Amino acid sequence: MSNLYDAIVVGLGVMGSAAAYHLAKAGQRVLALEQFALDHRLGSSHGESRIIRYAYTHPLYVEMAYEAFALWRALEQASGKRLMVRTGGFDFGRPEAPTLQETRRTLEAAGIPFEWLNAAEAARRFPQFSLAADMVALYQHDAAYLAASACVLAQAELAHIHGAELLTETPVRRIEPLHDAVRVYTAERVYEAGKLILTGGPWMGKLLSALDLRLPLQPTREQIVFFEPRDGARFTPEHCPVFIFHSPTWFYGLPNVDGSGVKVGVHCNNEPCDPDQVKRTPDEAYIQRVRDWTRQYLPAAAGEVKEARVCLYTMTPDEHFIIDAHPAYPQIIFGAGFSGHGFKFGNLVGRLLADMVLGNPIGYDLSLFSATRFVQSA
Repeated sequence: MSNLYDAIVVGLGVMGSAAAYHLAKAGQRVLALEQFALDHRLGSSHGESRIIRYAYTHPLYVEMAYEAFALWRALEQASGKRLMVRTGGFDFGRPEAPTLQETRRTLEAAGIPFEWLNAAEAARRFPQFSLAADMVALYQHDAAYLAASACVLAQAELAHIHGAELLTETPVRRIEPLHDAVRVYTAERVYEAGKLILTGGPWMGKLLSALDLRLPLQPTREQIVFFEPRDGARFTPEHCPVFIFHSPTWFYGLPNVDGSGVKVGVHCNNEPCDPDQVKRTPDEAYIQRVRDWTRQYLPAAAGEVKEARVCLYTMTPDEHFIIDAHPAYPQIIFGAGFSGHGFKFGNLVGRLLADMVLGNPIGYDLSLFSATRFVQSA
């Protein structure tokens, strides 16, 4: 019996919508299933902004960032929408901070230009920031923000234009691997395809466990705070870079995008959660912690709190992604565990997953992302 679809994609966040788009563009018969509405706020892909940058400690991410930037520009052209806005990136901390030094070495090795600024130089160039006298900053001018929700919607729209069938509010009840195909059961119907891509974000642990693959995927409850800046002109995307504070506890933030406020959060607050039962109300103690940090390092940004939100990460123990095929069912391919830094690579990850379905050359050594690092007996 021939399959109704060449590929089914489960999960229509940034990775899944990209996979559906690239598969449909390649002429595949694609069905994409999303358990909630498109661009819902219960996972990890929604909102006004995400950082995209070359500034990484591991060279593979720097290598992938080149193509990620190019793919987002191509998506802008294909969709006719402005999705990526260059702001520059401002990484700062004490000079001995290991991740700051490693980022500097990685950028030097890749030949990517940047500026290494002492506190006085940083204050002249970027008066929004108030660094201690012994701090330094790394400024990389290519960094930008991505309009997150708009990116997801653009990919989904283009997937549909190229012939993909998108079903929202359609949770998957069961997945049945066959010899060379897969069946996907929903409340209404049973679908069959030659290949299955799973991009379920914080629900990936549950999806894979049902397929007898248990990986250390930990959903975490994270929070972000939006401030009305006291000096609005300094914090527009034209004047304020995206920023990361390198310390044992990382803080990060973005400028005032479309009047939403200056966005500040703790990277990897690491509060384990169940995505189906997570507390969605932000914590006052967390908001105060972020306000105190913002008052110290971006005092003119720390006005009234406009909004605070809860969002979700899906962490791996080493904070590297998992991009692989199921060890027992090679027709099932998945991306998981993006650990709070995957959105910028979403278009590229979707294309890589599509290439795995199509049997195309991958172009990267993805052994860093292999599931077998956690399931050596697989």
